[in-house]
Amino acid sequence: MPIIFHIDLNSFYASCEIARNPSLADKPVVIAGNSRRGVITTASYSARKYGVHSAMPLFQAQKLCKHLVILPVDMNYYKSISEQFFKIIAHYTSEFEIASIDECYVDVTDIVYEYENAIELASQIQKQVMDTLHIGCSIGISHNRFLSKMGSDLKKPNGITVLTKTNIQSFLWPLPVGTIHGIGKKTAVKLNENGIITIGDFARKENYDIIKQYLGRNALLFYNRANGNDAVKLNSAHNQLQSVGNSTTLEKDTNDIEVIKEHLKRLSMQVSQRAKKRDLISNHITITLKYTRELSINRTYRLETATNDFDIIYETVLLLFDLNYDDQPIRLAGVSLSNVIARKDYSKQLSLFNYEKEKNDDSQTDEVIRSIQQQLPDTVKLTKASKLLNQTNHQKKYIDEE
Repeated sequence: MPIIFHIDLNSFYASCEIARNPSLADKPVVIAGNSRRGVITTASYSARKYGVHSAMPLFQAQKLCKHLVILPVDMNYYKSISEQFFKIIAHYTSEFEIASIDECYVDVTDIVYEYENAIELASQIQKQVMDTLHIGCSIGISHNRFLSKMGSDLKKPNGITVLTKTNIQSFLWPLPVGTIHGIGKKTAVKLNENGIITIGDFARKENYDIIKQYLGRNALLFYNRANGNDAVKLNSAHNQLQSVGNSTTLEKDTNDIEVIKEHLKRLSMQVSQRAKKRDLISNHITITLKYTRELSINRTYRLETATNDFDIIYETVLLLFDLNYDDQPIRLAGVSLSNVIARKDYSKQLSLFNYEKEKNDDSQTDEVIRSIQQQLPDTVKLTKASKLLNQTNHQKKYIDEE
C-alpha cells in the first residue's frame, strides 16, 4: 500500500515575512495591497485570532484589529522560499508533485523503511523545513492523495495527522461537508438544504442520488473519496511549469497609456528573466487587463517561433495592448507565457517560408517584429524595445505614430 504525504507550509506569505523579520512573530501580520479596496492574501495565525482571514477586504480587517501589520506582496521573495522548500523535499525523493507555491504531495513508499515509521519521517521533514526556512508546515499522511490533503488541514499549524480507512469515521466524517477538498461553498449549501450536513452524511450510500443531482458526473469521485478511496496517482510531471507570468495591481485605476505601458514593459522584463532563469520558452504570449472586479480581458498572440526574449515578448504585448485596449481605466495588468516548454525539449518546426539555417537572436527578433508590423496600419511603426531601455523619459511612446 502506498504512503502519501501532503505537506503544506503554514500561512505561507505571512510566514515568509516573519522568517525574515522575526520581530513580527507574535504580531497580527497580513499580506495585502495597502489601499482601501485591498484584499488580504494571507493572514498570520496571530491575526486570525481577531477573526481576520484571507480574501477579507482590508478595511474590514482593520476594524477587527486596530494594530494590524500590513505588508505588501513580495512574490519574488516568496517564490525563492518556495524553490528552497521543494529542494528540501527533492533531497528525500523525486517522487513528489507540486500542488501550488506552498504545498506538495510526496510518495514516500520507497523511503519510509529507512525510518522508524512514517511519523518519524514527517517529523524530520518538519524539522528540516523549520531549521532551514524558519517556516512551519503541516503534514497529512495516508494511502492516497485525498486523505493526505484532508489530514494536513486537520491540525494547523505544525501538525502531523494520519488518516486511514479505519479511522476516517471518527476523524473525517464528523466534519462539515464543505470541508471536502473540491466541494465549493454553493454546492455545500445545496447539500445542507437536502440534509447532507457532514462528510459522514455524504459517504452514506442512501444519499448518493442527492449527491449526483448536484455533482453530476463527479458524484462518484467525491463519494469514493468520502469513503476513503482515491484512485488519482501522483504526477511528478506537474512539477514542470505550465506558464510563466507576472501581474501588478495599480495604486489607482488609470487610463494613462504611458503609465500602463511602463507597467507592461516591466512585467515583460520580469517574465523574460524568469523564463530564462529556468530555460523555458513559449510561442504563446498573453496580456491581461482588468478593469473592474468583474470585467477583464485576456488576449493571446501565437508566434511562429518559441522564445523567452524580452524584445519579442514586449513588442507582442504592445501589439495586443494597442489592438484591444478601449481607453477604460484599468486596475491590473498582466503578462504571461503559456504552454511553456524546456528549450532542450523544443524541436523547431521550419515551414516552407523559413530559412534553412537558424538566424541569430537579433535576426529572430527583427523577423518577429516585421511579422507583427504587417498586421498594423501603415501609420503605426514598432520600435525594438531594447533600444529604449536606457532612455529615461517615461513619457516616450513605444509605438510611434508618424
